[in-house]
Amino acid sequence: MKITVHGGAGVVGGNKVHVDLGDRGAFLDFGEPFDVNNRYCSEFVNPRVGRGLKDYLRLGMLPPLDCYRPDLYPLDLPAAMAPVRVDALFLSHAHQDHFGHAGFLREDIPIIASPMTYAILRASSELGRSEMSTDIFDHAVREPKKGEPRVLVASKGKDKGVRGRRWVLTGKVVEDEPGWKKGDMCDVAEGSGELNGIEYKAFPVDHSIYGATAYALRRGEGDWIVYSGDLRMHGAHGEDTARFADEAKELSPKALIIEGTRIGRPAPEREITEDIVHQNCLTAVEEGRGLTIADFSAKNYERLDTFIDIAKRTGKRMVVTYKDVALLQSIAKVDGNVRKDSLWVYQSLSDKEWDQVEKLREDGWQVTDPDDVAMQPEEHMLCLSFWDMTKLLDLDWNGGTYVYSNSMAYDLRQTDNLQKLMNWIELMKFDCRGLSKTNGTLDFEEGFHSSGHLAVEDLWKVVNKISPEVAVPVHCALPEKFAELCPVRTVLPEKGKVIDLG
Repeated sequence: MKITVHGGAGVVGGNKVHVDLGDRGAFLDFGEPFDVNNRYCSEFVNPRVGRGLKDYLRLGMLPPLDCYRPDLYPLDLPAAMAPVRVDALFLSHAHQDHFGHAGFLREDIPIIASPMTYAILRASSELGRSEMSTDIFDHAVREPKKGEPRVLVASKGKDKGVRGRRWVLTGKVVEDEPGWKKGDMCDVAEGSGELNGIEYKAFPVDHSIYGATAYALRRGEGDWIVYSGDLRMHGAHGEDTARFADEAKELSPKALIIEGTRIGRPAPEREITEDIVHQNCLTAVEEGRGLTIADFSAKNYERLDTFIDIAKRTGKRMVVTYKDVALLQSIAKVDGNVRKDSLWVYQSLSDKEWDQVEKLREDGWQVTDPDDVAMQPEEHMLCLSFWDMTKLLDLDWNGGTYVYSNSMAYDLRQTDNLQKLMNWIELMKFDCRGLSKTNGTLDFEEGFHSSGHLAVEDLWKVVNKISPEVAVPVHCALPEKFAELCPVRTVLPEKGKVIDLG
């Protein structure tokens, strides 16, 4: 058994963990490395689409392996790269730093995921632009540009090549929406617990996005290796994480690859649970005046359900964007919670969005116009974030309560965006809870956001319960500190270096 951490070693995010099981191999997640992206890229400086794999390899965003789509090799990129066997990709959840580079992998490598993760990613692919890195459904084959084979372009016209992927779900297959366009070439089936000679087990876990899954793998009668993905115990579904630890223990795993996100971060006086967030946000809305804005992560559906409940308790209309509805319709195919009667859709005054909202109106969704909000602001709660601030310019209204129920800023780009968000809040004369700015410095009010990751105390509970022979920390900025505190033997990963466990 060999483990190679190509992403997620000594950093938070970008997990790309390869496991060698002898005559079989697999990747555990294949995410975008935020650390490298933040080091070299900005809004208008990114790897060039026409250069395929070239820029990503040169910047160190991708490991130099031979597991990528053959149509992404420009003429000046050597085809010979380090050989690696990949019989499957196991996706833990639908966050960019875990799936965001899966589109580079060969189409013949099957993707294993929970039905909820599939549903979220499927809907997201319909809403966003098609990009090489996240082409995990149907995608156009790229070919050398005529006259310049160092540049790759998407094939077009009647000879356009389109390829799909094979998806294996850990539960029942999710039906596509009739209007979806990017999955016709995909083969989607429910898994059996064995794929390409690898036996696997999937365990639902609690995280800040629905559908998060931990895995255990082995080849034949060999030792089990367990991968946690991202998880926590203080959310609404913390019992899933506890059950995972109990069941993983029964496997007597040789290795546990586990996140250590919060190692070294200041510990709060008390763990902020989703229940605490619910109560604090409810109080802020009850004590607030006028229009309410609820700001939280777009894919944090647990937080969305929290604010739906708050809106009901305070007699407000919960208003979301048409993109939110598309995602909610998709996940409803998995959890059965349609949420349609609890929500209104914001009629944005932009051409493309207006048409999309009109289609939802025809399908029976309740729609709220900006003029409706301005006439009765105290009766509305708008589900918006920094990226939606221009929608507020349509309102002939100033003032209200802005509830920031999102994460802290962890890099310069996030800090810059939140500084600009505070400028919008000041422009619109909102009172803000959860976030403030004093002398240009951001201050995050405790109790308005709950981490998506294990508290350090809970981390050691999980490790102790599973009791592996060895732990390998990933998604952890301070692995040496992890090893110092960990109750079992720890092997520190180095990017691209093989850990041979025999």
